[in-house]
This record gives sequence, structure tokens and C-alpha cells, in this order.
Amino acid sequence: MGSAWISGVSAVFLAHLAWFGVVVAAARVDGFMPLVVILLLVVLNIAAVAAFMIARRATRFGLLQGLTMAPLTAALGTATNLLFGLARVRVDISGFYDNAGLFTSLLMYGTVVSAVGGAIGMSIGRKRAAEMPAPVTAAPVVAETLPEISVAPAPVADDLPQIRSD
Repeated sequence: MGSAWISGVSAVFLAHLAWFGVVVAAARVDGFMPLVVILLLVVLNIAAVAAFMIARRATRFGLLQGLTMAPLTAALGTATNLLFGLARVRVDISGFYDNAGLFTSLLMYGTVVSAVGGAIGMSIGRKRAAEMPAPVTAAPVVAETLPEISVAPAPVADDLPQIRSD
């Protein structure tokens, strides 16, 4: 798994971290609720965005690498819910009051959106790869046959007219 997968994992992790911070801040300070709702939608769909990023940039197994964002998102969502409990912030994301139900619902939803995002990323990645020109190599290109250059031969001294000075 290369840099494409790392970028997807980073996007998922940063989205969950941002959402956790905003929810904890909203529990203490008024005025963050619109941002909480927006980040909730981002966190629920970040698996699709990450799968898209991975599948578009991955050289091999892009869709399968993108699908790994579903369990990661479910695990981070469940871990975030546990951290909310430790921070004494009551948030019930999925309507389930236990973490097993939350993990299951996030895993199912994440699998669907990861598959969609990964499929779109693969189709765009293949289309871009087909449109790209061949890579330029550093090796010099040698022509098989050199073109003929026809230039009249230079005159020899005997062929030149003699100028006499008397």
C-alpha cells in the first residue's frame, strides 16, 4: 500500500479528529452547532472521499484499497464515540446506544459509500491514464536511417578561374 492509501487514511483520520474537536467545543461553547452538523455529514461520507482518492491514484487494486476505508471509518467512529463518553459529551450518532450497533451501522454504510467512491475514482483514474502521453525517457532516440543531404561539392583550386595581375 503506497502513498495513495496513506492519503486516504490521513483524510479519514483528520475528518474524525476535526469532528471530535468541534463536538467537544460545541458542548462547552454555543454557536458551533451548524459546524457540527456539517462535519457529521463529512465524517459519515469521508470513506467515499478517501476511497475515491485512493482508487484514482493507486496503481494496483485501487477499489480493494479504497474499500479498506469502510472498517477504518467504522473503527474511528466507534472510537470517537468512546472518547465522547470519556469527555462526558453525550452523542448518539446512529440511534444505537451501544458501540457494537454503532460499529455495525457505520461499517455497512461505509462499505456502500466506499464502493461508490472507489468505483468513481477508478473510472476517472483509468480515463486520465488513457489520455496521458507516453512518458519521456532520458535515453536518446537514434534514427534508423539518416536522411541524405545533397550539397554541391566545394570547388577545387584548379577549377577556379585564374586572375592575373599585370
